Order: sequence, then structure tokens, then C-alpha cells
Amino acid sequence: MEPNRNPQATLNDLIDRILDKGLLLNTDLIISVAGIPLLGLNLRLALAGMETMLEYGIMKDWDEAQRAVAAKETDLKGPPMGDGEYIIFSCFGTHWYSGGIYNTWRPGTIYITNKRLIMFRKMPPEVLFEKYFEEIRSMEIKEKDHFTGEKRQELYLLLSEDKIARLHSKDTSALKNALEGIICKKGIVLEDNTGFADKKDAEGDFLQAGEDITHSGKMWYQMPFIAEGRLQYQWKPGHLYLTSSRLCWWYDFEGRLLFEIPSSAIMHSDIQEVQFGNTSAKQKSLVVVYRDGRENKVACFSADEGLLGQWNKAVTECRAVQQDKRNMDSCPKCGKEAQKDELIKNGCPRCGWVSYRARY
Repeated sequence: MEPNRNPQATLNDLIDRILDKGLLLNTDLIISVAGIPLLGLNLRLALAGMETMLEYGIMKDWDEAQRAVAAKETDLKGPPMGDGEYIIFSCFGTHWYSGGIYNTWRPGTIYITNKRLIMFRKMPPEVLFEKYFEEIRSMEIKEKDHFTGEKRQELYLLLSEDKIARLHSKDTSALKNALEGIICKKGIVLEDNTGFADKKDAEGDFLQAGEDITHSGKMWYQMPFIAEGRLQYQWKPGHLYLTSSRLCWWYDFEGRLLFEIPSSAIMHSDIQEVQFGNTSAKQKSLVVVYRDGRENKVACFSADEGLLGQWNKAVTECRAVQQDKRNMDSCPKCGKEAQKDELIKNGCPRCGWVSYRARY
């Protein structure tokens, strides 16, 4: 090819020529200092459009690999099926996955075949969940709170070894009916719904003997932590519980209590504006002052303004009950409980015991 010069050529002409004909660069470069060769560069470069590249056999392996991947994705329009297996029902839905620190709803297509329940994701192709009908012991629909603030229906499946799977779809009732229909045709008898303890709220995991939950709900907690040698705070989502004996905050992400104080330690509660996050913006929060040993401490919780009012009322009532308990005493003679002031001033109404203070 003879080189030529065209003063009228533009950048588009140059790009068209490179894409059509291509450009080959074969260079040997040696860098010398004072006649002494120090660095050597051997460069082999091919620049052209993909059609030109493939025409001359360049990047052929890459092209074959890409075509194989595309063909595989085209073939996997649905889940891999076994011999004699066919689809009876399908719908788009999500499956709750929890493994280590990874907890999330994974989307995909739910299929009910004549042999199993399976959820399949097309891109990238993967079976997210599958269970044969014989592994399903029971099922139940529950209404659960969603991050949108509304309730939605979730299908709980009690599996072998007391494991629970959670599924959601746009029409969860239709999914449950279709699953129950095929299981009934298979002659499988489901158990009664007795094994569906709500482990997300973990109420059975931290309650003590004789302890009952009186108030609970989703709340953000301003969690303290040490970073760079100083105390800092970060808001974390979780659940706040007021029980018959404690105020507790459960961190859903780690599955454990990160804050708990006895009800008797609560000194005051109020709704105040507290800085939310690292910005200067403030948000109304429930501020609880409590006694820890010899010092007073503060815990901050945040949620919708309406819920804060309910929580403040519940904590205030709890504090009043604890205050009444501290003002109670028992008669030293018969053991009847009464207000301390009444016992000292008027004596015991049951046995007639009178304090020496009232006598003299």
C-alpha cells in the first residue's frame, strides 16, 4: 500500500479508514544514553473495527466465547427441568435470603411444577430457591410491615428440620392456592400452622422467664461507638421493646440486643429534636434519660412523629408504675402491701399494726 496525502480528509475519514481497513503498528524502540542502550520497547498493535478483526482471525476466541454465553442465556428462558417435569403455575416474586451478614429479598420468577417449587432468576441465570413438595410441612400467609409503611402478604413455608422459608408475590393468595392444590393432588397432608413463630422480631430470643412485651415497634437507635479514640454516634434501624421489666432495642442486622435497661432505671422521657446522621438537619426523637450506676445517661430513638407520641406515653406510664412500686412497702407484721406514707401515718388496715413514729 502506497502512502498518500489528502489535505481535504477529516477526522471522520480517518476513523472510517481505520475501522474498514485497519491499522497495524510494528515498532522496535531502543532508548540509549551516551551511546549505551538502556531501554527497549517492542510494540505490536492492531487497531480496526470488529468485523475487520474477525475477518483476519483476530479476537476469534473472544467472539466464540461471547456467542456461547449469549446462546446459553437464550436457552435458559426458564428453570432447568427434569424428565417428565412441566410447569403448572408461575409468577414474579421475591424470596427472603439470610446467610451470614447478607440478608435481603431476592427477586425472580416463582415456578410450581408437577414435582417441586422453584424460584429462578434469568440474569444472571441461577436457581435461588427450590423445594420438593415432600419437604413442605405447612404453609401460612402473614401480613408483615414493609419499608414503604404499608403491610403486605408473605407466604411462610414450614420446611423439614423446622426451617422457615418466606416468599412474596403480587398475588400471594393465588400462589398459596396453586401450591396447596398440587400438594393435595400428590396426596401430601400438611400439618396445622403451629410452627410459625415470628423470628424476625425475635420475641422468644431475649425474653426472660415471666417477662411480657407491652409495647413494640420499628425504631431507629442512635448507637454510640468509639472511632479514632473518641465517642461517636450512628443511627441504626431495629425494633424497640418495652416489656414488663425492661426497655430493649433489638438490632435486626446482627440479631441481638444492643441496648437494654431495667424499667426502674428510667428517670424521664420526652420528644426533642435530635441531629439525624452527619448533616445539620434535625428530626424529632424520643429521648430517654436513665440511671446507670451513679451517672445519668441518655438514649435517643427515632420514628414517625405519631409513633413517638405513643412511645413517650408508654414509657411515661411505665415510669409512673415503677415510681408507685418504689413508694410501696409491706406491713412488718402481716405482710400486706400499702403506700409507705399511709403505713407510717395510719398503720396497717389489716392487722392494726402502728408504726412507732405514729405513736410518739
